Amino acid sequence: MSGENKFTSVSRLNIKVIINRKETLHGQLIRHLAPLTISEMLRSMPFHGAVHYSMDTFCYIQTQLNIGQEKSRKKFSKGDITLMTSNGAICFFLKDASVEYSMNYIGRITSKIEKLLNLRFNDQLTLALDID
Repeated sequence: MSGENKFTSVSRLNIKVIINRKETLHGQLIRHLAPLTISEMLRSMPFHGAVHYSMDTFCYIQTQLNIGQEKSRKKFSKGDITLMTSNGAICFFLKDASVEYSMNYIGRITSKIEKLLNLRFNDQLTLALDID
């Protein structure tokens, strides 16, 4: 039995991250981690943008979200999804790491995070609700 939680609820929202409209990763937004942040994200979804990297720690896409810190922290694990409040970027952690600036922890990628390791600068990511 896998460790992935297949149950959905009001507090756990299934999402998909689509790479170049071809490959799909699955994950969850977890509302109790940052309820105001996730409510604002739901109003603006889906998000689409070019992938960027911060060293080899995490990759991210830019958004127009303008949300303050909410239950923010600086230490994250591989697969964590965060919102960088300073610029509205949605970040996907590629390895366990501590960062210098606080981020809102909003969820987790639950499958194939390794697919995000070798993307090129012009590759596109789409973050959307998984309603299937």
